Amino acid sequence: MNLYVTRHCEAAPLGGAVQRDADRPLTAGGEDDARLIAGALAALEGSFGLILSSPLERALQTSKIIASLLPGTPPVTTSGNLAPGFRPKTLLAELAQASSVKGVIIVGHQPDLGELITLLVADGSSAGIVFPPGAAAKITFDPAPGGHESGLHWLLTPETVRRLKEKA
Repeated sequence: MNLYVTRHCEAAPLGGAVQRDADRPLTAGGEDDARLIAGALAALEGSFGLILSSPLERALQTSKIIASLLPGTPPVTTSGNLAPGFRPKTLLAELAQASSVKGVIIVGHQPDLGELITLLVADGSSAGIVFPPGAAAKITFDPAPGGHESGLHWLLTPETVRRLKEKA
């Protein structure tokens, strides 16, 4: 399975009209970063069959922006298994149900996504994954029970994509 692990983009701080963490929307810069990462995903990989998103507002907004800019506009589905503090094994069981989908993008939060990547590619070692807002990583893995082959193919941040575009 090709899994694209994506952290939600930059969100507004709590305060003013936003009183709950779950309701924090993307900033204008966060919306720009979501468009930038969507462009990179489309250029590098082409098509996707599904986007699973945390139910929190900033992740849903990131997911919807990315979906709108990808070929075929993959459906966005919310998953409680991507809410902050999720259990990776529960998420992996959900992903196993989508194993026939060509490419799955998940959009969630730190530190959970870094821990998921570590579990998949480093057997849960104490390796630290730097995963800033808007970052995306491609991981291949076998979602079948007992499947062990996995690998990290790339990890991009919005800043890296911006720099590459400037050099082109």
